[in-house]
Amino acid sequence: MDVGRDALGGAARDRARTIACAPCSGFHHAGFAYGGGFCTFNGLMVTATALLGGGARAIGILDCDMHYGDGTDDILRRLDLGERVRHFTAGAEYRRAEQAEGFLASLAERVRSMRDCDVILYQAGADPHVRDPLGGWLDDAQLQRRDEIVFRTARALDVPVAWNLAGGYQRDERGGIAPVLAIHAATARAAIAAL
Repeated sequence: MDVGRDALGGAARDRARTIACAPCSGFHHAGFAYGGGFCTFNGLMVTATALLGGGARAIGILDCDMHYGDGTDDILRRLDLGERVRHFTAGAEYRRAEQAEGFLASLAERVRSMRDCDVILYQAGADPHVRDPLGGWLDDAQLQRRDEIVFRTARALDVPVAWNLAGGYQRDERGGIAPVLAIHAATARAAIAAL
């Protein structure tokens, strides 16, 4: 668990940087006493509890992976942290292409609801991409808008963002992960553009 805390927590603690990236993945399905999916530990909650223990008042978790962050919700319930951790998991509500524009239209308000948080932990999933075998509802332009909305809105609110990579299961014709890396690179470009 120190790896998750050091990678994401260190970035989240440094308010001198308004946007930071932890190039790690596999977080939101692990619960209080179990691993789940591809997630051994819940790095989002390890980071949130470390920050709260270090004096943070409130943490936002903006989970824009394809899948429901059930492990995060489990930990929030078990530790009774619902008042101090504001959690939004897109995968609980959004799964179909016809929902994409509604999701994007509501996203800035989701970020604004975290305006009083010390930091927003943004899980930028690659698996909502339309060609992902475990996803399939946002196209390239919509994923770009998602990231731009998150970073620009948080920047306007002066709330730092620590983002991590998340889900992405596409393969290229040689079996490599180039399509997933391209999505993560686009997220990085959106983060840089918002600085």
